[in-house]
Amino acid sequence: MTSPSPSPAPPRMTERWSVFAVVGFVCAWLLPPAGLACSIVALARIADGRALHGRGLAIAGIVVSVVVMLAALTIIAYFVWFGLMFIPYGMQLRAG
Repeated sequence: MTSPSPSPAPPRMTERWSVFAVVGFVCAWLLPPAGLACSIVALARIADGRALHGRGLAIAGIVVSVVVMLAALTIIAYFVWFGLMFIPYGMQLRAG
């Protein structure tokens, strides 16, 4: 009696990281609008049922992008307000 030969294991579907998720997270720190766009695309592609990792990274990219853009807008608004605050003082100096 010979024992049946073991059948080879079925090929395993390789799961890989979403390139958009990685690029979106890196760009979230450097160029937030591009990071936001890439992260949203990554989240859509991962939710599409593709065998991709990186859902958490895509969500983190969206959050970081939004926080960095809000911080940048806050800083810009502060400097604009600060500059506008001194316009009347500058006009007084020019009027002599």
